[in-house]
Amino acid sequence: MNKLIKGLLLPALMTAGILTFTAPTSAEAQMRELRFAEFGPNRGTRAGALEWLDEQLRERSGGALGLDITWGGALLGAKTAAQGLSDGVADMASIVPVYAPGQLVAYEVTDTIQFGDEWVGMMATYDFMTTNEAALAEQKKANIKYFGNYTTGPTQLLTKEKPVTTAADLDGLTLRATGAFVPALEAKGASTVSVSQPQVYESLSNGSVDGSTTYYYVVKAYKQYEVANYITELNMGQTLAFGIGMNMNTYMSLTPDQQELVDDLGLEFTQYVAEKMYASRTEVKAELEAGIDGHKIEVVQPTEELRTSLVQIANEDVASWKSKAADKGIDPDGVYGDFEALVGKYTAERDDKGYPWDR
Repeated sequence: MNKLIKGLLLPALMTAGILTFTAPTSAEAQMRELRFAEFGPNRGTRAGALEWLDEQLRERSGGALGLDITWGGALLGAKTAAQGLSDGVADMASIVPVYAPGQLVAYEVTDTIQFGDEWVGMMATYDFMTTNEAALAEQKKANIKYFGNYTTGPTQLLTKEKPVTTAADLDGLTLRATGAFVPALEAKGASTVSVSQPQVYESLSNGSVDGSTTYYYVVKAYKQYEVANYITELNMGQTLAFGIGMNMNTYMSLTPDQQELVDDLGLEFTQYVAEKMYASRTEVKAELEAGIDGHKIEVVQPTEELRTSLVQIANEDVASWKSKAADKGIDPDGVYGDFEALVGKYTAERDDKGYPWDR
């Protein structure tokens, strides 16, 4: 009897407009939020770029795709991001290959040339990572699809207790450093340690390091100005082995149109970040000098002798990368030559046409 009443009553109520059911819209039914692991905080230029990416992805996909961003390393930290992405812990993630030794060695070649132009570096890196056979083979093996790039901008030296202007000032300091900056600083008498950027604040605060190779936007984003007093404006090379990857299984699960959208947005994101990083370098420097929340950073200039010698030593460290690449079965001279040629290509384009945002 109950079944009979329900069978007669429910259709009648719906017909009378007393009882209604709302079916999900097409966009709601198909919406897919990709899990994005970001080890940085939700502030600063890079965070703003990720929010822009989320907005663009939702808009251009008609609401079918979006990002679910987990900030501050809560899902994957800087040192676990590449492996976690490979394993599918996240659909997309910010990755730094130097923290995942041996996994994306070809990508690391982008850190071996000492030059500080954000746009040239990022475009050369994007071109390299989407066309170089060795880089593509490593991505396939790691189950990672390269999406786009970040840059740190030119490298500076942040110190807590004293400014560094000469080689003698480096002697005896313990500094956080990575890559080619390790042999360069150690040659001047400093000791180096490997500490991820999210941990630098605590390391400076507790005195386990005296300073860190860093970048203007990082000093602001991680509030390192609260525990340090000086920046030596070395304007050395930038970290370019630093970008966004997508789990390959996730990428392959997208429709062909969605894959094309992701590819297009990867290039546009890289161009967007290049412009923002170029502009923010000057802006953040001025903010730090003026003071943020009562904390000022004094910007000091190194002697030309110190900067030139550090650049020379860092450039020579390319031999370390070449040895690592050879051990992985990669042709080091060929890969290095490909990236060097791309740097030349985009340098020439900049010199001839200027930056895209000024054309």
